Amino acid sequence: MRLLSLFLFLPVVSHAQVGADGIATSVTRTVTLTADEADFSVVAGAGLDTSQDQIIQTLSDAGISGLTLAGTSLGQSFDYSTNPPIALTQVLYQFNFSVPAANLKDAAKKMEALRTNPPPLLKSLQYTAFMNASQSTVDAMRQTLLPQIFADAQKKAQSLAAAAGLKLGAIKGVTGSSQYVGSFSSASANTGTQYTFLANVTFSVSQ
Repeated sequence: MRLLSLFLFLPVVSHAQVGADGIATSVTRTVTLTADEADFSVVAGAGLDTSQDQIIQTLSDAGISGLTLAGTSLGQSFDYSTNPPIALTQVLYQFNFSVPAANLKDAAKKMEALRTNPPPLLKSLQYTAFMNASQSTVDAMRQTLLPQIFADAQKKAQSLAAAAGLKLGAIKGVTGSSQYVGSFSSASANTGTQYTFLANVTFSVSQ
């Protein structure tokens, strides 16, 4: 999937320190990406003798694909058609699936049809969805940012090495990560998701 529009670059945050192993720097960039994916979370309740495969088949028959099991638990619902109400124990299967942002409404219609008119196998159904940047979009942005982050780290390390009377050498080690920060939407912009990209870079030094 192609990298979508980048709305915003927030200020770079960097730190550096001189140690026995060289100069260690930490640089972060927070960016806002266009959300190109809708992530759904579904909780389907059924009788205790209902298997996971049966639930998956029921959802698949309704046009829902790409399901991954997130968890299984037990819960209770109440049948208020009797007096007093009858408590019913259910097995609850939680599934996740994702669709392109353009398919959000179509997937929501399928889930709503299941919720309002469930097949006999389903005793309950709840779902939520939120917009996010797809993993391919996040990975593509990481590749775009890494050269910039390395350049920032080297500049910071060079400044510290000069102040300490040392010569900056080659990169000795790199670790990195990315973290979802939050989402936003407005009337003038598409839904966006913020990610912070972090790189810890250690440089060798010499006298």
